[in-house]
Amino acid sequence: MNDESETPEQPEEPDYEIVLEPQHLAGVWANWARVSQTIHEFTLDFVRLDPTIKKGIVVARVSVSPLFVTQLVDALQQEWAKYERRALPPEVYDDGRDEPNDGQEA
Repeated sequence: MNDESETPEQPEEPDYEIVLEPQHLAGVWANWARVSQTIHEFTLDFVRLDPTIKKGIVVARVSVSPLFVTQLVDALQQEWAKYERRALPPEVYDDGRDEPNDGQEA
């Protein structure tokens, strides 16, 4: 039986083994990005920009599907919410969701 009050089960994501090759362990630093798109893909260029000489070098170029972009945006929003709760002062991130705020001070 399926009770309507039950939430539908979300399919579990497979537990993938992700391998990071040793030459990529340090990662790359980017302080600027450019996004371009076609009907079939988005391309993200991650750039290390030196504003003093007004030059930059692309340190990584990643092309992804439009579906992947929506998943990436969702993941970034979730991670940003975790970050701001942990790292930012409450007056910066507080939107009143935790406690109702009727505009009156205690």
